[in-house]
Amino acid sequence: MASPPPKPEPARLVRRKGRIRRWWSFHVPIALKLALAITVVVGGCIVLLASLVIQHQHQQLRAQIDDLGHSLAAQMARSAAEPLLAEDRLALGVLVSSLVADENVLGAVVLGPEGRVLAQAGLTPLGSGALAGSPDRVEAERLQGFQWAATEVDNTGQRKLVTFVSPVKIRDLVAGHVVITLNRTPWDRAVRDSIRNVVGASLAVLLLGTLLIIALARKVSQPIHELLHAGRALDAGTFDVRLPEFRNDELGHLMSFFNRFADDLKRKQAAESALARYLSPRLARELLDGGKSERLGGERVEASVIFADIVGFTGMAEGMSPEEVARLLNQYFGHIVRAAEANHGIIDKYIGDCAMVLFGVPQTDPEHRFHAVACALTMRRLIEQENRQREQDGLPPVRFSFGINSGEMLAGNMGAHERMEFTVIGDSVNLASRLASAAEANQVLISEDLYNRPEIRERVIASPHRSIRLRGISRMIRTYLVEDIKPPYREAFERRIEQLWWQSLRRTA
Repeated sequence: MASPPPKPEPARLVRRKGRIRRWWSFHVPIALKLALAITVVVGGCIVLLASLVIQHQHQQLRAQIDDLGHSLAAQMARSAAEPLLAEDRLALGVLVSSLVADENVLGAVVLGPEGRVLAQAGLTPLGSGALAGSPDRVEAERLQGFQWAATEVDNTGQRKLVTFVSPVKIRDLVAGHVVITLNRTPWDRAVRDSIRNVVGASLAVLLLGTLLIIALARKVSQPIHELLHAGRALDAGTFDVRLPEFRNDELGHLMSFFNRFADDLKRKQAAESALARYLSPRLARELLDGGKSERLGGERVEASVIFADIVGFTGMAEGMSPEEVARLLNQYFGHIVRAAEANHGIIDKYIGDCAMVLFGVPQTDPEHRFHAVACALTMRRLIEQENRQREQDGLPPVRFSFGINSGEMLAGNMGAHERMEFTVIGDSVNLASRLASAAEANQVLISEDLYNRPEIRERVIASPHRSIRLRGISRMIRTYLVEDIKPPYREAFERRIEQLWWQSLRRTA
């Protein structure tokens, strides 16, 4: 049983995922990342250190008030021993009153053996109602460390108080207890001031550290930005960019490697430009990139080939100097090169007054047949325009004949290990050469097998020519004359012709 199709995700979830994906892909500079990372680590350390300092300060101040409270309570207990034993309330009253006169003590109580209040003065939890229960009898243990608050005399606020208890012992017998009340507001204020100072200092250190970290991150990331800009320049084809090599760290070594890499790319570009003058640019790039084997031999491929031959060149060249012949050939071969490049072809070689153009090698091209035919028509149109220009200058026109064929051929390196060239050989190549020889001036001649290909019949206007017997081929070959590109493809073809012609004018200007 087939499983049901998965339910589509809700639109809200899809939008949320899209926002998360956009946020995640948002570019964050490395300087900011580095600064944030270091700031988080340093900030965490400062917060931890500040919390430890504050906790230590709080414990120290708490220990101080505890020591003071216990010391005063113990001193009062020793002073109250004899009056308590004699139950001399007057003496106890004088004792507590004198103790309350101390600025640190706000209240004092003397309790009898059963917790009865024998004498008290100042602020005490018994007299203020802060302690639940009877104010005349209380358990002394409940008052140890008891914290409470009392309103100021002028009603401007409250004082925070704490009580301390000490037993009154006579010969190891507990005769009663003394209770004193201390004002813990100054200690609490000291704790708050300490916290404020520590937090302020921590924030100041964090702010200063953040500024230093940002400056350090920018200094560290500056070489990375230089590498990025230099890399973009290399990507744009500018190989003259260089980076400073004054650093003696890893980034300095990386910059040195980058400069050597840029030098290598510049040399490779120069070598590629030099090779492209003798080979096709694509073949030159493949050779430099190691894409083509340097071994002799080749592989069988399906490709197309054009032979473009000057008609009557021998008689034309008889009255010309070698320099004039060279200028003439270069002028017309320039049109052939531009037409080949515009139609995915490569110049295989020049054979005197003949140019051999390949399609489908060294890179596979499923449209190599149509590209070959379109290239030949482009060559013819450019040559016709060049001839009109020559006729206006009073010079004789130069006529070309074109032979095209496609089929299986052997493509690879031919020659010797010491000197080789990339080319194609085979019966299909020989037939294209014979067709160029059989064609008349301005004719583009193809075989019947090539014309019957669907990509040719559907896009090319051609008419049956005649059956001819070619030298080296036993059977009769039926041929077709290519006239033009069919209307659906003619507009783009005409635009390309115009562009190539203007390119030729700019190069010769």
